[in-house]
Amino acid sequence: MGRRIKSMIKCIVSGALVVTGLFFLQKLLVPKYAADVVEGALIAEYYQEEKDHDVIFIGDCEVYENFSPQLLWDEYGINSYIRGSAQQLIWQSYYLLEDTLQYETPRAVVFNVLAMEYDTPQKEAYNRMTLEGMEWSKSKHEAILASMTEKENYVDYVFPILRYHSRWSELSGADIDYMFDAPKVSHNGYYMRVDVKAAENIPEGKPLADYRFGDNAYLYLDKLTKLCKVNNIELILVKAPSLYPYWYDEWEEQIEAYAAENGLTYINFLELTQETGLDFQTDTYDGGLHMNLSGAEKITRYLGEFLSEEAAIPDRRGESRLSARWEEKRAWYEKDRREQLLAMAEKGAKPEDTGGGETAQEAVLPEEPEEVHADRKPVDYKGYTFTYQGIRIAMDMEAQPVLKQLGEADSYFEAASCAFDGLDKKYTYGSFELDTYPGEDADHVSAVLFRDDFVTTEEGIGIGDSQGDVFAAYGEDFLTENGMIVYRKDDMKLCFIITDEAVSSIEYRTTVLDE
Repeated sequence: MGRRIKSMIKCIVSGALVVTGLFFLQKLLVPKYAADVVEGALIAEYYQEEKDHDVIFIGDCEVYENFSPQLLWDEYGINSYIRGSAQQLIWQSYYLLEDTLQYETPRAVVFNVLAMEYDTPQKEAYNRMTLEGMEWSKSKHEAILASMTEKENYVDYVFPILRYHSRWSELSGADIDYMFDAPKVSHNGYYMRVDVKAAENIPEGKPLADYRFGDNAYLYLDKLTKLCKVNNIELILVKAPSLYPYWYDEWEEQIEAYAAENGLTYINFLELTQETGLDFQTDTYDGGLHMNLSGAEKITRYLGEFLSEEAAIPDRRGESRLSARWEEKRAWYEKDRREQLLAMAEKGAKPEDTGGGETAQEAVLPEEPEEVHADRKPVDYKGYTFTYQGIRIAMDMEAQPVLKQLGEADSYFEAASCAFDGLDKKYTYGSFELDTYPGEDADHVSAVLFRDDFVTTEEGIGIGDSQGDVFAAYGEDFLTENGMIVYRKDDMKLCFIITDEAVSSIEYRTTVLDE
């Protein structure tokens, strides 16, 4: 054998070893979504299923936590699947449906309209929880391009090891156990919760400068509508009965008008609590954001009747092979329910014990070197600050000392993200609302929203003052975001909504949560 051939063989073997090593390393480092933030596993699970569904759901946590495909089968014989994911943006829903049509063509698609509130890419952590689970196709390629934030790189999605290479310190036994075979976490895309936490002190929505849905959101709603019509699929728009995030009347009017103009069915479950029998004291596990199993089955029953009678989705319980599959699914559905109830009983769990934990960003993405975010570290007073009765409040400062000084709030509300266990909290003190977000070891101030004209900024601007007063106090070097006048300083924003040349809303916001 010649020297040249031997050299070529060595290069090929070396290359193969390197590729194999990188493959195993990537499998180890990429998050498994098996023990924590299990919602990140939802998208990938679809590809393990037989593809003959009559109904496909697409959307965010208001879909995968509020509707039960198992009940649709048990009571109506409807074969369905939920292709949902945390903070699923409308363009991601569109491309997921496009991807689905490579495998099957359902009779109906159910889309949850809350995603219309977003017109631009949002957060990398949520993007990855949707996009990384998709199998490679033109649809995934387009979804990545449409979803990436300014700081993301396409190549990091092609080779995830480039994004997760520094995740060594976060590895656990689950990363080894589930390198190649992660456990199932959903029931045909439904994420089951059986615990109970009653809805209390649900806040009203914050004022918006512009209530119109964005052009990009409408673009993809049009594309979604067209894709369904071209494939003879009935598109059904729904608004889940989640009480928070707030659903504005102006948003409702736009969806109603769109549905009427395009001949679509629109079901707003917020308006059907009596018809569905929902009880927000017993049918939600997180204070009204998402339904528990009891609530999900109630609204699924209503939807199932519509799908069966109005959309003419067939009852397929007479198909022996399909029925056998669903019997296996039901066994696990009941097992999951029993195990959750047993775990709660063993822990003596109380509704108020369901908070705490890490954010999706912390759980999904590796920490970057500390110097990268050195300017983000909470300090006592940075940017524009707000002072109330001698108490000075700055964005990102530790919240507990401030809350202790302010005393008991008039009302309190906490909201868990659809993809992490940490709690965003809202404290209302008469003339203003103070919001916090969970840090690694403490809560930090994320926003202060003025509620009336009894308080002012440190520069003397309050609700009712003129636009000229704002310019005199802060200058005219500002940004415009979503119709608001925004002054940015350090890692915070001071936002003004101007209505008829007068200030109608003032809010201090951190920028840390924007990244």
